[in-house]
Amino acid sequence: MSQKKGTRGYKNEIVRVHYGINNKTLGVQSVWETRGGKLASMSAGHHFRHQCVAGSLVRSDAVSLAFDLTGVFTLPVDVESHPLVNELEKKASIMRAQRTHVI
Repeated sequence: MSQKKGTRGYKNEIVRVHYGINNKTLGVQSVWETRGGKLASMSAGHHFRHQCVAGSLVRSDAVSLAFDLTGVFTLPVDVESHPLVNELEKKASIMRAQRTHVI
């Protein structure tokens, strides 16, 4: 249910989810974007936050830089599962396998 415009709940409502491959762990990481321009993510048990300009669309390159992700794409919050997430998981798996074989 949407929050009433102008309230704190409205600003904190998650509206988009960004997905990318974490460059350190080579795992798929999701970053949640609120209507108020805050980005948040959990990785390795740590909660990371980043504040963007409120009211503006957060671009994939900003998410990529703020959270050190590659291959970032964005989906609306109400999309539960999407083929692009599966593709990203496959790509991350290949990257992990390549990393273990580098001398």
